[in-house]
Amino acid sequence: MIKLEDVANKAYFAMRKAQVAAMQTERLGQIHVSDVIKPCMRYVIYNKTTPSNGMSTEDMKSLLYGQLVHSKTFLGKKEHNEMFLGYNWVKDEAVTLEEAKKIPEGDPRHLDIIYGSIDDILPIGDKWMICDKKTTGSIDYFKRASSRPSDTHVDQINIYNVLLKKCYNIEAHFGCVIYMSNQVEKDQRDKIIPLAFKLKPVEDTLTGMIEKCKIIKNSLSKKLLPGRTKNFLCDGMCPYASVCFTDERESFED
Repeated sequence: MIKLEDVANKAYFAMRKAQVAAMQTERLGQIHVSDVIKPCMRYVIYNKTTPSNGMSTEDMKSLLYGQLVHSKTFLGKKEHNEMFLGYNWVKDEAVTLEEAKKIPEGDPRHLDIIYGSIDDILPIGDKWMICDKKTTGSIDYFKRASSRPSDTHVDQINIYNVLLKKCYNIEAHFGCVIYMSNQVEKDQRDKIIPLAFKLKPVEDTLTGMIEKCKIIKNSLSKKLLPGRTKNFLCDGMCPYASVCFTDERESFED
C-alpha cells in the first residue's frame, strides 16, 4: 500500500532534484570574469581547489531565481543577450564559443583565456550600455535615493566592456546594474532598481585584469598559493577565513 506521505516525499525530492538541475549551466575554462573581480586571489585559488560541499536550500533559492531571470529576460535583440566572451589575454585575440569548446577540459590553453557572458547590451542614442541583472535579498539597501551600485558589480561590468571590445569590437560607454529582489513579499511593492554609471576607458581596466589573470595562471599551473590580501571579505564573509589565517604553505603539495 502506498502511503500519502510516500507520495508527498516522492514529489518533494523530485522537485528538489529539478531545481538543482535547473541551476546547472555549461562553464568553460579556468579563468572567469567572476574570478578577476575578487579582491583576493588566494580566495579564488581556494575556491578552485577545495572540494565543494554543496549548498543550502536558501542559497539554492537565490541562485535558482537568478538563473531563471537570466534565461527568460531579453532586454533588447536576442543576439545581444547572454553574449559569450572568450579572450586570449596572452595572444591578445578573441576566442569564439566554437573554438573554446574544441579545447579539452584541463588543457593548459584554457589558462590563457578569460571567459565570461554579458547579460545584455542596449543602444542608448549613439552609444552602448552594458546591463547586468542581479537578484538580491537586500533590495531595500538599493532603494535608497543615495544608493549606488556595488563596487564589485561596477568592476565586473568594466571588465565586460574590455572583453566586449576585444571580442566584438564594440565599446560601451555606460553600465547599468539592475537589482531585483529574490523574495516575493505581498506587503511590499515589487521594485526593480536600475543603477547606472559611466564606464572607464578600456585600457584603464585591461592592465589590472591581465595582472590578476597572470596570478591565477601562475598559481594553477605551478600549484603555488597566492599571498593573502586584506579586504572586506576577511571579517565574516570569506568561507575560507579559518583556513587562510593559519595556512603557511607556499604550494598545494606541501
